[in-house]
Amino acid sequence: MKLILMILFLSTQIFAQTDGNPVNWCRNGLFPRENVDFSLGTIKAKKGEKVYFFTDERSECPGGKKCQTRSYILANDEVIVSLKFGNYSCVWYQPKKGAETVGWIRSDKLELVNMIQSIDEYVGKWSFYDNEIEISKTGNRSVFNISGMAFWKGMGDNIHTGELEGVAKWNDSKLLFNHEAKDEYACKATLDLLGIFLIVSDNLNCGGANVTFTGVYRKNVKR
Repeated sequence: MKLILMILFLSTQIFAQTDGNPVNWCRNGLFPRENVDFSLGTIKAKKGEKVYFFTDERSECPGGKKCQTRSYILANDEVIVSLKFGNYSCVWYQPKKGAETVGWIRSDKLELVNMIQSIDEYVGKWSFYDNEIEISKTGNRSVFNISGMAFWKGMGDNIHTGELEGVAKWNDSKLLFNHEAKDEYACKATLDLLGIFLIVSDNLNCGGANVTFTGVYRKNVKR
């Protein structure tokens, strides 16, 4: 069972930054792949105060004079927190409707949430855009059935697909799909439960060209 999830903040450098990328990067596609214990956070701000995102597009960002973007979030908005760079934290904001916003925000505007979750909360159907993953129980409480479809849509009728089909095993912090496979081209994925979110990353071997299950999924709610 995952007990308390807390991010370890470093004062002057990034923690577990993805190998080979600039240390100031905070981007959608990279976010779920970071080798960190993700945390939930809420925004600390006055009513109506706008807490702005900062870009990583220039070397002096996120702390430079021209790094603030027009995107912002408000008091009590919930975010997923991954990395820290100086006085900034990399966050993913997922509204109930519409696309996510990913970028740096000031760390002093964050309050981290301590959580206790059961692995049973993995069970259900999850969606990220057109991608879907269904997780169900087996007779072994630490093993789950995984079934999923992912899509990449190009020009016209050019559509590539991918799938997850098999079991994922609990490793005391996350579900690991097919990590024991020896084939270098085998599809492998990691599924990390965090509140109402499922953070998924794969090794880009789970389907056709450009197909990936990587993303932040929400559980489908019955109406």
